[in-house]
Amino acid sequence: MTINKEQGQAGLYVHIPFCLKKCGYCGFLSFGGCSEETQRQYVQALVRELEFHKGENAAIDTIYIGGGTPSLLPADCVEAILDAARENFKVTEDPEISLEVNPKTLTESKLKIYHRAGVNRLSLGAQSMDDGLLVFMGRAHDQADFQESWRMVREQGFSNVNVDLMFGVPGQSQDLWEDSLKQVLELRPEHVSFYSLQLEEGTPFYRQYKAGEMDLPSTEEDRRMYHQGIHMLKKAGYDHYEISNCARPGFASRHNSKYWNFEEYFAVGLGAHSFRYDQGRQRNVSHLETYIQRIRQGLLPVDERAFQQESLRDHMGEYVFTALRKSEGLDTADFEKVFGTSFFSVYKEQMTAVSTYQEQGLLYVNGGRIALTEKGIDCSNEIMAEFV
Repeated sequence: MTINKEQGQAGLYVHIPFCLKKCGYCGFLSFGGCSEETQRQYVQALVRELEFHKGENAAIDTIYIGGGTPSLLPADCVEAILDAARENFKVTEDPEISLEVNPKTLTESKLKIYHRAGVNRLSLGAQSMDDGLLVFMGRAHDQADFQESWRMVREQGFSNVNVDLMFGVPGQSQDLWEDSLKQVLELRPEHVSFYSLQLEEGTPFYRQYKAGEMDLPSTEEDRRMYHQGIHMLKKAGYDHYEISNCARPGFASRHNSKYWNFEEYFAVGLGAHSFRYDQGRQRNVSHLETYIQRIRQGLLPVDERAFQQESLRDHMGEYVFTALRKSEGLDTADFEKVFGTSFFSVYKEQMTAVSTYQEQGLLYVNGGRIALTEKGIDCSNEIMAEFV
């Protein structure tokens, strides 16, 4: 048995680890306080790493520059990264090129350069419309900064914009959550991502919680916020196409959909993860000086200790896990096409559990399609674990 997934339309992720300051909840590989000189040295290394990939056969139809705060970089650095991507990969004629931006770091001049560089999708990190919550979370911006950034983004002609929101934050009431959603929906962004606060080990929030200095909303409150978010977004005309993502028709994230559709993606930058069918998952080193030094030595910055050689069964489990994140769920006919064997034969021992979940209203099963119901999302990890 082999993977029979069509190759040729891969994604490219570029990691920028710099921030104005580190938020209290953030567990991503990022840090604040780095000079512009350090940022430029890093971008030079990034460009060089992209050059290492010259000659790759896969065409790239999505590029996602994430972080961290990519908009903290001098705008010409973003332009240099995208120029290098085009020079060293086979970028298609109509790629989706996304850039994560922070309201405190945007200027009209930066947005003009992003446009010139080919960025056609922005992801604006709002998190909340309440200034008190923004201060508590350690965000660098306030609500006025967000509104001004939104004005500039639209005036500069960006017509595909995501807004990130967070719920389940200590001190966040149902009313505050609904007010943030209402304010954002009045702006009519093309896409909204909404996430429950997760306590990541090693973060200030995690330490405060373990020390008994922070109380989280109850599970019931968290789930109530989540389902109210889905309700309000659907009522406003958005498709709930993935557990944490809603989009107006035609604006689902093409790049992030690659993760949920078991497609390949390259990744460059500090700690970046890539996935290739023939190479498995690889991760770059996560120490900044080591990353830059490896590049200067002409070496790929891959962390050999993090290499994962996955079995075909591992791939099957990942396929099912990510497919169930999508509202459309798992297509068993596609599973058979990709892996050359029947989903029901591979997971025959799980069919009793599937039937039970279906009876409980947690799974929707119709012919060859299996999907979580909205109720089932609340125990999605338990259901998905059956297949991993």
